Amino acid sequence: MDRVKQVFKNAVIGIVKDPWVVLLDTIAINLSYYLALMIRFYVNNQFRPTVSYYLTDYGRFAPFYTIACIIVFALLRLYGGMWKYAGFNDLNRIIEASALTTLIHVFCTVAFVRRMPVTYYFIGANLQFIFVLIIRFGYHFLAVEKRKINRHRLLYDNVVIVGAGENGSRMIRYLEEDSSLKPVCIIDNKAAGKTLDGIPVAGVEQMEKVVDQNGVQSVILVDPLLEANIKQEIIRVCEKRKIDLKDFTGYISYLDKENEGLLDMVKGPTTVKVNGEEKRIIPFSPPDISDNELKEVTEALRSGWITTGPRTKLLERRLAAYIETGKTDYDTESETDRWSNRVVCLNSATASEELNLRILGIRPGDEVIVPAYTYTASASAAIHCGATVKFVDIQKDGDSITHMPEMDYDALENAITEKTKAIITVDLGGIVCDYDRVFQIVKSKKELFTPIESDNTPLGSLSSRIQKGLGCVAVIADCAHSLGASRVVTSSGEGKLATKEKRYCGRIAHFTSFSFHAVKNFTTAEGGASTWCLPTNVYDNGVTNAEIYKFYQLLSLHGQNKDALAKTKVGAWEYDIIGPWYKCNMTDIMAAIGLRQ
Repeated sequence: MDRVKQVFKNAVIGIVKDPWVVLLDTIAINLSYYLALMIRFYVNNQFRPTVSYYLTDYGRFAPFYTIACIIVFALLRLYGGMWKYAGFNDLNRIIEASALTTLIHVFCTVAFVRRMPVTYYFIGANLQFIFVLIIRFGYHFLAVEKRKINRHRLLYDNVVIVGAGENGSRMIRYLEEDSSLKPVCIIDNKAAGKTLDGIPVAGVEQMEKVVDQNGVQSVILVDPLLEANIKQEIIRVCEKRKIDLKDFTGYISYLDKENEGLLDMVKGPTTVKVNGEEKRIIPFSPPDISDNELKEVTEALRSGWITTGPRTKLLERRLAAYIETGKTDYDTESETDRWSNRVVCLNSATASEELNLRILGIRPGDEVIVPAYTYTASASAAIHCGATVKFVDIQKDGDSITHMPEMDYDALENAITEKTKAIITVDLGGIVCDYDRVFQIVKSKKELFTPIESDNTPLGSLSSRIQKGLGCVAVIADCAHSLGASRVVTSSGEGKLATKEKRYCGRIAHFTSFSFHAVKNFTTAEGGASTWCLPTNVYDNGVTNAEIYKFYQLLSLHGQNKDALAKTKVGAWEYDIIGPWYKCNMTDIMAAIGLRQ
């Protein structure tokens, strides 16, 4: 029943969102069958008199048929934006809608009006299909052209390239693929006074003069070995004259005329206004690295702490505070105990995913449900633990609101068996899953869940107590894309919330993994983190956050019960190996990048 209500709700939303398309459809529907009558009864250069009878009858029927068509179109999601991508799924929906409305037309005219000629139905149905197709794909074409025009308005006319040699030549050739971009000068002290591909080369001391004389609107860095003092001078000039500075040193090896995506980024703005507030655009790649990160890494190298040390621990506390408060400047040092033992930084999200499963006690014979649309790590982590992966397909045409390829929750519910121990949800692109639905499903299947018994090892005991405290299948979030993403929820890993609450990823699922890979919105070059959000029943079983954190440390460092930082204390060099585990700890060099990110 809820699903039916949601379908009708989406249909109404679609009609409201696309009133102009509804109007065009109304015209197309009526015009199609009007023309069908005209064509059918036009013989020997004149209309047969009987056409007037059919036109009168069709005129009475048309309003009801038009409303029926709009309803069918809305239910089959021809409104609301999804079709604007103009793919095969959209074409299939148009075909389905045309076939269904044709059947409605034939049945209703025969039953309630009068039987029309067969050719009338055939011509009318085909004209309606063609008109509806033209409206949608025409709209798609116009939308694409509009985006091109708007993007063209943002192009920069005159460009200064910083860096001569092969990199400079490559960028020149690349920009010349688009006539609206004109390189007017190259800045390179070593080649000052010369020309490169017909473009003059000047020293950095002449940059202000070049910018003023040519009305430069964009400066592009292509020299990866640019000296720091020269780069600072270029930054100063750009900031003083409000010129966009684009650093494409990481792209140079990819520049070629086929790579249109990169050209868009070279041409496009570095900032965009969102609700009146200017936001900086962070590209997918290269990573957003500034002098702040460089300085912090340098300090880490000079400190002598280049493996897991104080910077890693500080990053863990800051991440814990950010996940709970949404603030990046929270003072975690005045309340060290509050933010400790909440987040574990590791060398990758893949490691985080596997250790989440290890802490939970996933083992051979268990089943782990994974969305079919995900990266391999979501599944391989379960396979490493010896579990069986059960893939669940995504929703047809994507989520009804976000259009993201989310897991089909009905299929998820049907996939849970007595062997299921965990569900890995995937929050793609910062779009958070419907966790209220997921938690409702796992609670409804509690009777199928049997927690493991302790095997009398420390890790086995912890896993058993966690599973018994959960009392249901564990929800594990793959948030590789989603540090900083949030959703208003009524349920979380802690249980049912008193009121609706906005929660950031990391405080929704029972266990969460994050990725800090180079292409993520927050990076430590490589890297990842695990965190957890558990109900009071788990802690009532004697589990503590300190114990959970301790086992993440053991699992990530060969089972060694002391890391390098702990062994620096006087008389604390001796350590034990608790288990034959893994090596996936984060280094302070990686954490240094994260602290400035």
